[in-house]
Amino acid sequence: MMTQSRVLSGLLLFQSGLLPSWAIIFVSTDNALYNTSEPVGTLAGSGWQYLGNWNGFVGTQISPSHFITATHVGGAVGGSFTGSNGQSYTTTAVTQLNDLAIWTVSGNLPTVAPLYLGSNEGNLDMVVFGRGVGRGAELTANDATDANKIRGWAWGGNSALRWGTNRFEVAYANYPVVGPAMSAGFDRLGGDNEATVGSGDSGGATFVLNGGKWELAGVVYGVQSNVRTTPTGTPVNGAIYDFGGLYGASSGQLIIADEFTDIPASFVVSRISADSNQQWILTSVPESSSYLVSVAALLSCWAGYRTFRRTGDALGQVDRRSVD
Repeated sequence: MMTQSRVLSGLLLFQSGLLPSWAIIFVSTDNALYNTSEPVGTLAGSGWQYLGNWNGFVGTQISPSHFITATHVGGAVGGSFTGSNGQSYTTTAVTQLNDLAIWTVSGNLPTVAPLYLGSNEGNLDMVVFGRGVGRGAELTANDATDANKIRGWAWGGNSALRWGTNRFEVAYANYPVVGPAMSAGFDRLGGDNEATVGSGDSGGATFVLNGGKWELAGVVYGVQSNVRTTPTGTPVNGAIYDFGGLYGASSGQLIIADEFTDIPASFVVSRISADSNQQWILTSVPESSSYLVSVAALLSCWAGYRTFRRTGDALGQVDRRSVD
């Protein structure tokens, strides 16, 4: 088992030439058109209808005059936000907390996402949305002990809005840069829509199904991605479903033990339900008392949240390894 840490960095889109374009990364397929339209069936209404475009990144509408995204994607007051209806709205103010940014716009946004304010994210179905890279070349672990040496894929090109599914596994009280956070692993057991994030997915939204209603639970920050396939090879960013047999990105790092079970990479999101984030949102969004949460619900979810205050606490039923 690998003991050294692997850094999760913000997912700002890399400057590059024109490349084949796709987004959220899947285990099951490299199809550039996969899940590029609004979810239907059991995933209908799972968040697509609340998403806009902020400088090429996702922004989620949380009131008629506010959207939320990741702080590190940048932007400036006076910039244009494209709402879920395709119309442009001028930003007039911004407030930030750790890696969360709430932008105020002029005019009325067409739809408003409800927020998840409970403490049970790990037991709820989750959908993740982003505008980032997809699958590139295969990453192989030459020193792996098993016959199948593929461990994931290098990041590919950038794309339009796309969605996938996953499940939150670990909660953090104070993750670096992010503050209160949650993570989800990327493995081969989650079905055709199992997904992770890549460069360009920063600010992406994660929604959970709570009592038949899809609610915003997190905003994408970063992902474990930087490895070497050989001891002295060039570090590469990729979507990793098993670190076993790969090497840490820093010079001189040892091989990651190739164990019987996969060691999947995880992506991290800012946790909406954390009490500090809730208070900040309620203060920053004047409409919050009408559109987001009642006082009674807020008090009850604060009490529930204390169950997961410790750093690295498991969320619900965890059968995957957390790789920090």
